[in-house]
Amino acid sequence: MNVVLIVIDTLRSDHLSCYGYFRETSPTIDRLAREGVLFEDSYAAGIATGPGFTSIVTGLYPVRHKYYITPYDVPNAYQLDDNIPVIAEMMWDAGYVTAAVDNLINFRSHMKHFVRGYEYYMNPTKTSRWVHHHVTAAEVNKKVLPWIRQHSYERFFLFIHYWDPHTPYNQPEGYRRVFTHERGDYSSLRVLKAPAGYEYVPGWGKVDEIVEGDEERSIDLYDGEILYVDSAVAEVVEALKDEGVLDETLIVITSDHGEQLGQHGIWGHAGLHESVVRVPLILRCPKKLPSGLRVKGYVQQVDIVPTILSLAGVRVGYEFDGVDLTDVIRGRVRRDFVVCETWGERCIVKGEWKLIVHYEPELRVIREVFPEPRWP
Repeated sequence: MNVVLIVIDTLRSDHLSCYGYFRETSPTIDRLAREGVLFEDSYAAGIATGPGFTSIVTGLYPVRHKYYITPYDVPNAYQLDDNIPVIAEMMWDAGYVTAAVDNLINFRSHMKHFVRGYEYYMNPTKTSRWVHHHVTAAEVNKKVLPWIRQHSYERFFLFIHYWDPHTPYNQPEGYRRVFTHERGDYSSLRVLKAPAGYEYVPGWGKVDEIVEGDEERSIDLYDGEILYVDSAVAEVVEALKDEGVLDETLIVITSDHGEQLGQHGIWGHAGLHESVVRVPLILRCPKKLPSGLRVKGYVQQVDIVPTILSLAGVRVGYEFDGVDLTDVIRGRVRRDFVVCETWGERCIVKGEWKLIVHYEPELRVIREVFPEPRWP
């Protein structure tokens, strides 16, 4: 069995069609979900890129791996403890050919734990300069697709990191105006009424808080970015199919974090609101997993490593914070709550309740949020 782990940066799950979004943003990802397993209540473990990716590749919560920073512009920054193994090392030790096409190589800090264990670690750009914000999915696939063709005869673990739909929304022109509406015109949107009485657009926020802007609004561009990166995922799926290894491959689709898109008065991905901490998680492996299954119940980024190892039959003498998702699928394991943290904040989500704790050395502020897990 091969493994392709695809992390789509800054992708909030509620902007994917398969997660109920009202726009058709993700036809390929939707198909993978129909052919595999979609986890409806998937959460990040750490925000933002640094802790999130580290939890994805270690199977540990930030409180254990202690990598809380995203030092994109800080050379010689803090590094992960070398005694903490990452998924590529585990797969390499098990005899897999390991490869990554990863934008994180262009962070000036060069977080070296993302390089560990890879026989092939490829820079999707032609420069070593700090340009990761401008790397497109097409540039990533220029490295990914030839590598698949050249190594399809081997048992491989391939990690793909797409920067889209992260800002600066530099997708090709054909994807910039796919989703548009005129300033202040909500006629094309799905406006619902929350139990608290306010009107909201799913995935956007309260109608009276949506700031009017130019014709090409940020949310329209963000959704166009998702459609664009979905087309890149389609190319990867097609390459695997052409090489005759698609059904021999576990495909994992997830993200490091979501995006606020103006909700809660915030742009970017600061904070621990649902718009940031809820991320997609989809698995496709027809010979080992059911198809067309939607699983309710809490899962997290920390579950990815133990699940990959289980499906690949790889045993390691290491304890993870995450669980094997095949046990979740079979109903053997069920979480009562999830936790997530970022620098200066931690949260716990249980049912319709969410508790966010803002902490500083001399100050603790507790905010109860209800019913944010179900409404914007």
